Amino acid sequence: MIDMSTDDFRRLGHRAVDLPADYLASLPDKPCRTSVPPDLQQALMRQPLPERGTSADELLDFIESTVFQHPMGNGSPRFFAWGNSPPAPIGIVGDFLAAGLNPSVAGGDHAATYLEHATLEWMRAIVGYPPGGGGLLASGGSVGNLIGLAVMRHVKSGGAVRASGLRDGPPLVVYTSTEGHSCIQKAVELLGIGAANLRRVPVIGEWQMDVAALQGMVASDRAAGLMPACVVATAGTVNTGAIDPLNTIAELCAAERMWFHVDAALGGPGALLPELAPLYRGIERADSLAIDPHKWMYVPVECGCALVRDAAAMRDTFSLVPPYLRDDTVLPWFSEFGIQQSRGFRALKLWLTLKYAGIDGYRKALAADVALAQGLRRKLQESPDFDIVAAGPLSITCFRYHPRDGRSDAEVDQLNRELLDAVQQDGEVFLTGTELAGRFVLRACIVNFRTTEQDVERLVHVIRQAGQRA
Repeated sequence: MIDMSTDDFRRLGHRAVDLPADYLASLPDKPCRTSVPPDLQQALMRQPLPERGTSADELLDFIESTVFQHPMGNGSPRFFAWGNSPPAPIGIVGDFLAAGLNPSVAGGDHAATYLEHATLEWMRAIVGYPPGGGGLLASGGSVGNLIGLAVMRHVKSGGAVRASGLRDGPPLVVYTSTEGHSCIQKAVELLGIGAANLRRVPVIGEWQMDVAALQGMVASDRAAGLMPACVVATAGTVNTGAIDPLNTIAELCAAERMWFHVDAALGGPGALLPELAPLYRGIERADSLAIDPHKWMYVPVECGCALVRDAAAMRDTFSLVPPYLRDDTVLPWFSEFGIQQSRGFRALKLWLTLKYAGIDGYRKALAADVALAQGLRRKLQESPDFDIVAAGPLSITCFRYHPRDGRSDAEVDQLNRELLDAVQQDGEVFLTGTELAGRFVLRACIVNFRTTEQDVERLVHVIRQAGQRA
C-alpha cells in the first residue's frame, strides 16, 4: 500500500521533525563526522530489492540509527570544508512543505511559479543585478553556469547552433582564470565548445585573474582566426575566495564584443556587506551569472540560480514552444528558459529563509563568518608553526602547518597531507586541502551560522596536535 491515513501521516510527520531537531540540538557535543565502517558501507550499497513493504516506524528507526549517525558533517559548527553550509531550520521546513505540495514548477497558473519569480527578483537585488531579464532556480552552480554559457553559445552562433551545431564559423573560445571552478570546463565540454578552446588565464598576487594576460590571450586568439566569445569571471573562487576585477573585465568584454559571465555561486551573497560591496562593482554589467543560495545563504540543497540579462535570448536558447503557441498575456513557462521540463518547488525554502532572516539577518550572519575567518588568520599569524598562504576577502583561509625544524617545502607538503588525513579520520573537526602555486595547503571555509570562536580555536588546536604526531 502506498497511501496512509491522515492520522498515521501526522504521527509520522511529528517523528520525522523530531529526528532533525534532535540531531541539530546534539551538534555542539558530537564529533563533526564519523566515517562509515566498511561493513556498513557494503550493507547500505547492497540492500536487496524489497519484495514486501516495511512499517514506517521501522524505516525511521533505521534512518535514525544509521543515516543520522554518519552525516556529511556540514551541520556541525566545526565543519570547515568546501562551501557546504548548514541548512537554516526554516529552510528545512520549506523543503518539507514543498514536498507536500509536490508541484512541477515548469510553469502555469499556481502559486509556486509566482513565488519563484519573486525570489528571482530578490536574488538579482542581492548581487546588484538589474531587475527583469531571464532567470530560474536550478540544482546548483554547475547547472547555473551551464545555462548561462548555453545562452552565450546561442547568441555567439547567431542562433544557428540549435539547428547546425558548432560546425559553421570559427571556434568559440572561453576564458577563465586558473582558479576558475572545474564546472566551467565541464560546461564548455558539454556544450561542444571543447576543453581545447578553454583558456586558463593566470592569476596575480591576490589570486585574481590577470587582466593584462587575458587581453594578450584574446588578441592572440583573434589573430589566429578564432572567436574570443566569453570571459567567465569568478566572484568568490572555491580555493581562496578571490573576487576577480569584475568591472575591468566588463570593460574588456565590451570593447572586444565578448559575453561576460560571472560565477558567483559561492561568493555572490558577499555583495550584501558594505565593506565588500566595492569588490563586486561590475557584476551588474554581466550578461549572465550563477549564484547558489545553498552555499553561503544557508538554504538546503539543492538550490542554485541562473540569471541572464536578455530574457529573450535565454528563452530562444531553450524554448521548444512554436512562436504561434506562445501566449505572453501570461507569464512564459520556466521550462522555456532552461534544460528541465519538470521542476521542483525550490523557491519555497529560499523564499522562507529570506523572509525569516531578512537582509539584515543575512548581513549579520555573513559578517560573522567573515569575522571568524579574520580571527582565524590572526591566530595563525600569532603562531610560529603556521604559514598563511591565502587570505581572501571572504571567509576562506588557506594555510600550512610548518614546524621550524629545517624541513624542505616538499616535506612540509607531505606533512600537511598526512595531518589532513589524520584530522579527517579523527572527525572532531573537518576541513579539506588544495593546491596553490604548486604547494599543498589546508583550506578552512566558514559558511556556518553555528560556528563560534571556540570552534575556530579547536580547529587550530586539533591541527597542531595532528602535526606534532605526524
